[in-house]
Amino acid sequence: MKLWRIVQEKKYLLRIFLWINCMILLILLSFSSLIYVNVEKNVFQSEYEGSQKLLSQMKYNIDYLDTMISKLTFSTYGNNDVKALMYLNDEETYDHMNTINKLNATVVANYPFVQSVYVYNNHKKLYYSTFGELYHKDAELDKVLAENPHITPLKAIVRKMQTGGSSAKPTYDTVLSYVMFENVDEKGVMDGAIILNVKLDWLIDNIRTINQFDSRTPSDLYILDNKNQFIETDTTHLIADNASAVTIKQAFETSVSQDRMHAGEPAGFYESKVDGEKFIVSYIYLENTGWTLLEAKPYKEVYANLKQLMDTILFITGAVFVGALLLTLSVSRGIYRPVRRLMEQTSLSGAGREGFLKPGVKDEFSYLTEVYRKSREQLYEYNLEKNNNTSIMKIYFLKKLISDSYSMNAAEFEDILRQLNDALTKDKPFLICVLRIDEYKKILSHKSLAERELLRFAIANVTADALSQIGVAQIVDMKDDSFTILLNTADGQHESVEQVEQSLQEAQNYIQKHYHITFSATVSNIITEYTAIAAAYNETLANSSYRYVFGTKSVITQARIASNMGSVDVEQVLELVSKFTDAVPKGNAIKTEERLRDVFSHIRKLDYGSIMLVSMQVVHHLKKTIFEMNRTSKEPIAVPARLMSRELYEEETIEQFEGLLLEAVRAIHSEGEEKGIQGNQVVADTIKEIIDSNYFDSSLSAASISEMMRLPAYKLSKISKIHLGMSIPEYINQVKLHKAVEWMENSKLSIQEIMQRVGVENESYFYKLFKAKFGMTPREYMAKRMR
Repeated sequence: MKLWRIVQEKKYLLRIFLWINCMILLILLSFSSLIYVNVEKNVFQSEYEGSQKLLSQMKYNIDYLDTMISKLTFSTYGNNDVKALMYLNDEETYDHMNTINKLNATVVANYPFVQSVYVYNNHKKLYYSTFGELYHKDAELDKVLAENPHITPLKAIVRKMQTGGSSAKPTYDTVLSYVMFENVDEKGVMDGAIILNVKLDWLIDNIRTINQFDSRTPSDLYILDNKNQFIETDTTHLIADNASAVTIKQAFETSVSQDRMHAGEPAGFYESKVDGEKFIVSYIYLENTGWTLLEAKPYKEVYANLKQLMDTILFITGAVFVGALLLTLSVSRGIYRPVRRLMEQTSLSGAGREGFLKPGVKDEFSYLTEVYRKSREQLYEYNLEKNNNTSIMKIYFLKKLISDSYSMNAAEFEDILRQLNDALTKDKPFLICVLRIDEYKKILSHKSLAERELLRFAIANVTADALSQIGVAQIVDMKDDSFTILLNTADGQHESVEQVEQSLQEAQNYIQKHYHITFSATVSNIITEYTAIAAAYNETLANSSYRYVFGTKSVITQARIASNMGSVDVEQVLELVSKFTDAVPKGNAIKTEERLRDVFSHIRKLDYGSIMLVSMQVVHHLKKTIFEMNRTSKEPIAVPARLMSRELYEEETIEQFEGLLLEAVRAIHSEGEEKGIQGNQVVADTIKEIIDSNYFDSSLSAASISEMMRLPAYKLSKISKIHLGMSIPEYINQVKLHKAVEWMENSKLSIQEIMQRVGVENESYFYKLFKAKFGMTPREYMAKRMR
């Protein structure tokens, strides 16, 4: 408790302490973040250099294999036997056929990466092949050659090749085809060519082996052709179907353009996100083949070693911050010392004592602000008392005018006008306005004297400014919840009431928006004779009571009151009150509320005196109805506290009064329904107890239970279905059958004897009930139990 008091007394000191430490912490975090970012950058660069070394080695090996395959293709093309077959016009001889066998034995058998060799004869438009049949058809190769008429010799072509299956369901492998030719015919078709098909999966596997690709590093390798399409090694599991690989490729196409690679930037890296996971992707361009190698590594795996660095940085930051706390405490006390001295000087309890802050004061500056506020309010009250004579005199002259205008002569009237406002004149018509602050009791309890005076000053000045466009207005604060306005209107302006009403609404909206309070206004009719001012004021003051009907922030005129009062008299409303009180005991909450709303919709059309009279009658009859209900009720219904409270009649609007009565009616019905439910449960428990105790009585029935409990049979049936889940006869039969089963299982009595013990006289009826309940006859049940 003492520690909490110290904290309360030195809140500003704690703020200084916290602010300085927050700044130190911010600096430490910024410095630590800078270190981490630099280290991360260096790790990133190191990882990139490692990836580039690997990709460069792979590039070298691919280029080496490409050169080797190109030379093999060229040497095969230079074989005289192959050329003879390439340009053959006559029928093939045994020597020609033997050339294919030699190719199979010398090239395909000796080079494991070679899948097959084709010799293309343009004269015969066919391929002599080492794979499959001698006269081979390769639709996929024809398709590639047709799509690319200008084939570069010895340039690897990535394509699919049918290696098995049927014509309906063929199977394919991905191969690299190296084409060697020298001449083309007049149509641009190769005159003769040698095609070497290389196994792509063999090539990729050997590249990985040669470069000792570390499988422990979680990374993926992709090869893109010269059109940035994946080079597929497994036609059954396409890389293009892998969403991660596609995202990485799309990022490559977006981040790295082919122009950059051809312009001297054949290698680099970029970042890509796949399903929220960050990848670092390195790439290198292969000039000989036109391919691009991509290596993708997960960011979290690459930078796993950074976690240890982060932990070290956090530890150092925490240690430095703890040291800064001790230094900051001393600095904070030095900054706080002047504030402490000022509090000691302003404290009534004397310097050096505790207890500066009172309950509700947040901190030291709040305490000093409160001291200043009280001082200012005391000075304000002094000035108000000194200058209050002017206000008192204006109230005096206005009261004299509104009480004695009918007995004044012209000279006396003009003298009073001069005392109120020099700009007022008796030669122009007048209007009287009465302003009343809404919810004034709440303002008295929640606002200080200075705040109340400020609000009153605001209402007077804003309203005077709004009315100044119509005429000369003199507003007098009556020192309660009201203001009186004497307004000179322009000559011949019979629409002045409507203009005043509009101006007052503007003032109301402004006050509500900026000061969060409302006021209602009542306007008199045009006054052409000054002697009628007193009568007009009394009528306007009486009309201001109609705020009860029209609500807060209303503008009340004689015309509005007249239009609201319909052809309704007190007797008609009292008849509706009688219907409402008759509906209360019936327990229908919705109907009762409708009747009450109907009552108040008619009450609003009465004059103010009748409204108050009938409202009290409604409360009186409602309390009387509750007392009558309690005479016949087993459990008394409590009269809602609001009906007994005097505050009920102090509500400012009839809407609030109606709302309180609706709450009371709902409380009455809610209590009645709850007690009804409890009573029904008691009835249900009694029915169950009677049946459980008298099940053996053959005369037991719903009618006998109804007569025994002296309650209507329909009511007992309804309660039974709600609380027991079935009707009374159904429950009686259920109890009898369960008792019969108990006798069957625990005795050797016959079925007839059991029927007598459970109160069933008709054997066929008993058999029917038993089979419907248990799915078998009593004899079958007993025979089954004996087994």
